[in-house]
Order: sequence, then C-alpha cells, then structure tokens
Amino acid sequence: MFEDSMTSVFCPGHITCFFEPVRSNAIMETGSRGVGIKLSKGTTVTLEERSDDRLEVMMDGKECRCDITRAAILMTSSRGFDVTIENDLPVGQGFGMSASGAIAAAYCACTFEDKPLDTAFLNAHIAEVVGGGGLGDVSALMCESHVPIRVEPGLPPEGEIKDSGLRFEKLSLAVLGGPLDTGSTLRDKATSKRIGDAGSKCVKEFIANPNIDSLFRLSRSFSKDVGLETPALRKVLSKIPNSGMCMLGHSVFSDCSKDVLEDMGLEVYECSSVDSMPIICRE
Repeated sequence: MFEDSMTSVFCPGHITCFFEPVRSNAIMETGSRGVGIKLSKGTTVTLEERSDDRLEVMMDGKECRCDITRAAILMTSSRGFDVTIENDLPVGQGFGMSASGAIAAAYCACTFEDKPLDTAFLNAHIAEVVGGGGLGDVSALMCESHVPIRVEPGLPPEGEIKDSGLRFEKLSLAVLGGPLDTGSTLRDKATSKRIGDAGSKCVKEFIANPNIDSLFRLSRSFSKDVGLETPALRKVLSKIPNSGMCMLGHSVFSDCSKDVLEDMGLEVYECSSVDSMPIICRE
C-alpha cells in the first residue's frame, strides 16, 4: 500500500470509428462491438487524500460534478480526496475523456487501497454504463493494442478485445462544433437502431480484412448511414480522403498533416496511436 497522500495517473484517450451498441441485463456484458484507436493524448487524474470523506473535484481548472469519474472513485475507495482532472483533449467530442478520466481516477484510488488495476477497469466500466458514458471505451483501453477491435461486447473476460495489428504514427483530431451527448444520442431508439445495423456490418467487414484503407472507408460509410454528420462535418470529410467522424462527437480524425486541417480554420490536436496502459505519474 502506498504511504504517500497523493497519486497521479495518466490514461490514454480513445476514439471509436464505428460500433454496434449492445445492452444486456448483465452490466458486464453491456458494451459494444466496434473498432477504435487509442490515443497518445488522454487524461491525467491526481488524487490527494483529505482528512474527511468528501470528494472535491476540479476539471481543467473548474469545479465539476464529473459524475462518472466520481462514481468510479466511490466504488473503489471510501476515503475523501481532492480530485484534479486534466484533459489533453476536449470533453464530449468522442475522444474517450470520460472513460480515460474514470480509469485514471479509479486507478489512483486503487493505489490507496492496494487493489489491482483490474478493479479500476471494472469500476470505470460500471460508472460509464450507468452514467451514460461510452459503451466500449473502457474495454478498448484495457487492450494493449494501438487499434483494438471489440469483437464481443462487455468488459473482458465477458467481452472480447483483439489487436488489429494496425498503428498510426500520426493522427490529427479536429473539433467542428459543440459537445455531443453520448447518453441522449444512444437513448434515441431510431438512431440507436441505425447505429446498430450499420455498426454490425462495418465490424464484420473490418474483422475479415483489417487494414488502414478499410478503417477510413468503413468509418465514412458508418457516419453517413447513421445520419450523425452535420453539414460542416460532411464538408471536411469530403475534402480529406483519409478521415472519419469520431463517435460520438462533432469531430473528425485523420492521418493527414495537422496543417491541412488548420488551413481549413479548424481547432486541431496532433497525436499518435499508442498501446500503453494507464501509467502512474507520481506516487
């Protein structure tokens, strides 16, 4: 057990290119089939133990309820903490920041309780599913793969994640509009059905032949079929051959140069794909 009163953990972000949501009465089997990319940019969470049992949370310099991260901590420890969340990427844009933050926070709490990393993934997954976050980011982030394939829904071992064998040395992420609420989008029955139908086809085709060209082609097909592209997104996607919409956000990903997207007047973040697990930064 760690004796220090403060611990920081970094967790990579994750974008989903296409997916099929799957809900079950068993929370461990709830999740999604899909394909995504783990990002070199993510979330750093610092927990500093308090003398009481309260959780005081600050995200990117502002007080925040941060219910998903808060729930992940509360399931892991009964101690009080000052919680500091620092995101490398915008929240609500399909970059997996809620999952990244929940995993990092739960992992910090695990160090205080001398619990294994699996506990952090478990509690982050439950917090995401119950709190209306992503259905597959936590599972994908468990896999030591640059581009993980969620073959079966849910958290492993109930879910199954495979390494596609692909990687990106360079990725450009561009934000084109305000945040998109994952929970409300997936609660819409018509939208959810379109996503499920399109996602099932895309995942099956990608598994049969996983390569970079099919990743971008299927990403474009998926976002068009589910009807989530805004006119601004369609304009950018049509101009950038290797690009796709981040699920679920008003944002795009591409392996093109950062300058190409910046010349279009977009807010751009440059990163790469990674296979790393959460990392303790400071104990």
